[in-house]
Amino acid sequence: MQKIERKLENINFSNRTGIRNKDSILLNGTSMINFSSNDYLGLSKNKKLISSSLKWTKLYGTSFSSSRLVSGNFDKINYLEDSISKKVNCEKTLILGSGFLLNSTLIPALTDNNVGQRNEILIFSDRYNHSSINFGSFLTKQKIIRYKHLDLNHLEFLLKKSNNKIPKIIITETLFSMDGDIVDIEGVRFLAKKFNSFLYIDEAHSMGVLGKNGFGIASNLYNENEVIIGTFGKSFGSYGGFVSSSKKIYDKIISTCSGLIYSSALPPGNYAAISEAIKIIPTLKRSRKKLLENSRFLIKELNKININTGSSNSQIIPIILGDETKCFELQSFLRKNGFFVKVIRSPTVPKGSERIRISLTATMSKKIINNFLNLIKKFQEI
Repeated sequence: MQKIERKLENINFSNRTGIRNKDSILLNGTSMINFSSNDYLGLSKNKKLISSSLKWTKLYGTSFSSSRLVSGNFDKINYLEDSISKKVNCEKTLILGSGFLLNSTLIPALTDNNVGQRNEILIFSDRYNHSSINFGSFLTKQKIIRYKHLDLNHLEFLLKKSNNKIPKIIITETLFSMDGDIVDIEGVRFLAKKFNSFLYIDEAHSMGVLGKNGFGIASNLYNENEVIIGTFGKSFGSYGGFVSSSKKIYDKIISTCSGLIYSSALPPGNYAAISEAIKIIPTLKRSRKKLLENSRFLIKELNKININTGSSNSQIIPIILGDETKCFELQSFLRKNGFFVKVIRSPTVPKGSERIRISLTATMSKKIINNFLNLIKKFQEI
């Protein structure tokens, strides 16, 4: 088996909130535009989020030092969860420590397959779902049926031929993290209803960017037979994850989800930042419009020069070269010319689809995007 070597790179974020270009970072003393950030709306540098985070830290300290089920819960967290429930049109919401923690512990809990439990269920999962979803599904020790990426005909075929006496759960992201393409949410919901399947919707990358007031594409319809997952470490400019659901599912999660029961509550400062982000995001209609327009412009221009961007139609844009060596050459070239990018390779993406994954933010100017595009053209000429 090929050994995959990874390394951590030290990024200098000093004075990140004071500099004029909010997407600028320092690597080895060199200033670069960060084309790998998930801070899609630039809220991690927002003055209101920072001020609120500092205020809560001064009032409540740096940590609640306990699980929420012991002594780590208080009324402001409950109010915050109620605010999210209203935004995504669900009855109840629970905030947990992170998106990965949430997916890896919630899937076993919802399927009654925590440690020591065995409950037969069929898990239908998009082939390109995030690692945290795959990990949580694996922990159930139940049968995982992976359908072709975004192929609802294939999903329906697999559902039809499955044993209709065994309970089913369908799991999908809405905006896929490596390919930037978007699910047909109403099509998935139709199949879930048709085959009496529970639906698990991960909105990690769409939350803040897509949907009504920026609260995801699944928030347009309440369904008690589904859950909506979101994270705060991307568009919300903070940290943590949440699950929104019916009251019945909410009660089950509190009783059975190990990621909630055995983990400390988020630090007060994180909750404060989340609280401010929830107020601000609905007001950022122009920022979302600019972000998606710039993203589609870049995709169109890259396609014109025969760059494969897959089926992306969002702020996540893969430059698929299909060759690891070429990817690292492009990474080096772009970094030397002021753009921080990262190579994504197997097993994170399928072998033969190695790429540079870029993600745009609403704070990037058209000039920056054009500069990036011109560098790609220069690289092609080398």
